[in-house]
Amino acid sequence: MQPFDYYKPKDFIEAFQYLTLAGKVVLPLAGATDFIPTYRDGVWKADAVVDIKGLPGMHDLRETSDGLYIGACVRMSDLANSDLVKQSWGLLAEAAVQIGSGQVRNRATIGGNMCTASPCADTPPALSALDAKVLIKTVGGDKTVSIHDFFKGVRKTLVSRQDLVVGLLIPRPPTGSAGSYIKLSRRKGSDLSLVSVAAQANRLDGRLEWKIALGAVAVTVIRVPEAEAIIAKGTQPADIEKAGIAAADASRPISDVRSSEKYRKLMVKNMTIRAIQDTLKKLGQGG
Repeated sequence: MQPFDYYKPKDFIEAFQYLTLAGKVVLPLAGATDFIPTYRDGVWKADAVVDIKGLPGMHDLRETSDGLYIGACVRMSDLANSDLVKQSWGLLAEAAVQIGSGQVRNRATIGGNMCTASPCADTPPALSALDAKVLIKTVGGDKTVSIHDFFKGVRKTLVSRQDLVVGLLIPRPPTGSAGSYIKLSRRKGSDLSLVSVAAQANRLDGRLEWKIALGAVAVTVIRVPEAEAIIAKGTQPADIEKAGIAAADASRPISDVRSSEKYRKLMVKNMTIRAIQDTLKKLGQGG
């Protein structure tokens, strides 16, 4: 790899001093599980990196009056093993535990998984189905954006190189809600998603409101309102089948060395059906 300067700021003021160095390409550094291979392969280039792991609040994982707060440097293993997350935001815990190996999960961070903006990343579909909000610090102040507006393309987000994602805020689902995350990969564990499906059912006024999101079948994670509307009207086998078809129709996968477009579309249908069925079982409504 090409050499680069390394900075470890003590606070956000110092961090932004480094991130805004004139004439320099400066990137934030967290778990480095994405940074190292991507930098090694020449996809990313930098004159310097800013280690953000020591900044205030970046490792916080706590419930607030607004929901679940997750600092950007919270590790996947922390999310996967947290009783708090599993209790009310189980969909995210299910996604986190399927990322890489145990060694990778002990390094990889939620902020890094988002900001790399890989179409096959595992947490974005879960975060989309949970309607997460992204907390960003900029030189000019703080801002909050919806997860649905965050991803702009392959390895592209709305965050500039002089901004920092500092955390996430996920609203608490209503009591009696549940979700499921289903991932397909060539190998069980330690592999990238060929297709992923996140389904969340929120209980509202005696009915279920569904959120269904797909990963690895478009340039960004996509929500499927057509499938959500179908399954909200009924959960009979025919309804679930129609929702799976709607999800497959909404997907826009490519053919590559790992899989064909046709196979991915078929798997979107099958996995959406399974995610809905698994969620219904958690709600005590499945067979």
